[in-house]
Amino acid sequence: MTDAEDEEQSLDLVQRVIISSLVVVVFGSLSAVLGAYVAGPQQDVSHNDAVGLWLMSGVLGLIAAVAVLVINRHKPYSPWALLGLLPMAVSAYWLFN
Repeated sequence: MTDAEDEEQSLDLVQRVIISSLVVVVFGSLSAVLGAYVAGPQQDVSHNDAVGLWLMSGVLGLIAAVAVLVINRHKPYSPWALLGLLPMAVSAYWLFN
């Protein structure tokens, strides 16, 4: 490979890492915040609304995980996509107990 190709591959890797980090921070934090809100004490939210927010946290987490996989040129149906459901799984204990 020439120096120009090495530099282009290096730049491509850096771009993918930065975009993946942004996706994880934006969508992952939304998913985590919704999961934390559902797990916390709800005084003004009905149980049905809390379940809806719980499902939304799972969907946002799954979208974030799939987006990171696609950005990094992996298959979107990889088992790693299930990591996006982690905030939903953690908050389920507090929601249903």
